[in-house]
Amino acid sequence: SSSSPARPLDRIPRARVSTGTGTMSDEKGARCSSEPPAADGEMQPSESRPLKVVIDPSWSFDKEHCDPAEFFWEAKISEEAISVLQGRFEKYCSRDETNERCLTPTEWMRLNDHYRLCGTDRVEHFFRAMDRSGQGRLSWHDFLVGCSAANPVTPHILNSFTGYLRAQYIFEFYNVGRSGSLEFEELARLLVDTRKQSEIDQEDNLTFAKKVAQELGEVSVVTVRLNNMSGPLCDFRASTKWSGVRVRREIAAKLQVPTQGMELLIGERFFEEADILEQIVVAEDMPTVYMTMVRTNWELWPCNHEETFSDKIEGLERLTHVTFPRFYEALTSERLRGTSRLFRFQRQIFQTRSRTPAVGAPARTGGA
Repeated sequence: SSSSPARPLDRIPRARVSTGTGTMSDEKGARCSSEPPAADGEMQPSESRPLKVVIDPSWSFDKEHCDPAEFFWEAKISEEAISVLQGRFEKYCSRDETNERCLTPTEWMRLNDHYRLCGTDRVEHFFRAMDRSGQGRLSWHDFLVGCSAANPVTPHILNSFTGYLRAQYIFEFYNVGRSGSLEFEELARLLVDTRKQSEIDQEDNLTFAKKVAQELGEVSVVTVRLNNMSGPLCDFRASTKWSGVRVRREIAAKLQVPTQGMELLIGERFFEEADILEQIVVAEDMPTVYMTMVRTNWELWPCNHEETFSDKIEGLERLTHVTFPRFYEALTSERLRGTSRLFRFQRQIFQTRSRTPAVGAPARTGGA
């Protein structure tokens, strides 16, 4: 079959464009604003929110065969910009045991301290989302694609390459437990961040989170019976998608003990902070999980904990989880709005001395 030529973003017909304050229809399509390069090649702060294409109704996107070259073309990442970024990467990177250049968490923090890409409260989340292998380091490819997706002027075309890849990074950014699904607390934090520019109180945020959880969430629940060497401590319901960190937080809230130093066993296996209940429950076909608290800091009892969104909900919503396919479907159907501002650096890191065309890409197939 013949392929249609690749079309620049400013020729997309009747694209819907998000300006951060609403949605508008642009007969001529949308242009992404970019900041003027600094004279010395250093970054400039992002002072205005660029236009970002939200949906292209004429484009049929096959996410199963997503060509990375198409993403760079759509994101308008030039060869010169990539070269500049690689120089910055090599300035801070080290070599791993295979002699491959990579950024460790410490090196990533040093790079962020210099370029001020994000606040200190988000450094760890950006690193985790960009670490696609989950090995605790960023390869050059991880860094390049992650920075391209987080670039303040990268378009957010939901049913195309930039939107699909950025949706994955947004999902990973908020999936702190790395369970592969957003549990209620993670979903709620994501939703709050989509509404940060609006004056909405916490009660409204909670109501909205419950509504979205009801629409998108799935439930897989087990009963946890917690004991220690002296006998029963408490019972509670838990999502099978909960991580060891989330389970510890639930236990800490019920028993008023600290999460630090808590050691848990399921059978004869230690249940670590990074473990997911599902990994054990499914393997053992356990509707009820018998868990033993081997150690905790009882001397610090009673220990009060900061209240979370989940603590304010008694229904099943607090046990829901949202998968990536459900999340992405909600984005493309525009049931979730405001996501274009998520997973964004606060400053450019692709500044170059001159403007050059974006990296070329193969012709699109299936476009209008």
